[in-house]
Amino acid sequence: LRQLVVDAGLPPGLALLPAVESGFEPRARGRLGELGLWQLRPATARRFGLIVNSQRDDRIDLARSTHAAARYLRFLHARYRDWPLALAAYNAGEGRINRALARQPRASFWELAASGHLPRKSRDYVPRFLAVVRLAEHVQACAPRPSAAQVRVAAAPPPSPPARAAHETRTGQSTRRQATPHCDPAFARKPETGIALAAPPGL
Repeated sequence: LRQLVVDAGLPPGLALLPAVESGFEPRARGRLGELGLWQLRPATARRFGLIVNSQRDDRIDLARSTHAAARYLRFLHARYRDWPLALAAYNAGEGRINRALARQPRASFWELAASGHLPRKSRDYVPRFLAVVRLAEHVQACAPRPSAAQVRVAAAPPPSPPARAAHETRTGQSTRRQATPHCDPAFARKPETGIALAAPPGL
């Protein structure tokens, strides 16, 4: 998802927007007809190129819905020249933001929120998203990940199961998970080479 967002020309942090929109539930439904990871309404989905009918709904397709959401977000950013305002418009609709700006021209999102010209849900939406991004950055920064210099690859002949591979490389389940955080179990199987297992130094 992050790569799709980056490839669409958006800041990578926007890949976390579905955490606020849908909790990353691909078939999440909203009370106003929103559907999917990005909680697009039918009219918005069609406006940005998706097919929504009784036989097909592209909003539940990861790639298609992400491309449509990215086009919508780029449109909103080009219109408001400000990511917090663009996100507020994504949540509340362009009409709400336009009416708020008509009362307070050239105001930032934070000024509109402080003035009470935005609905409470939208006032909370942007800070919630920013909190999710900050939390994700903190988790990523604190996660123990060995550097390339600290990890070697130990090969085990096929068809060794994970437990046997751990025994052969003298490393336990918890140590393997720390050394290979992208796999659980921590191995990548290739039929012609067996198992490639990242092992901590000294093992």
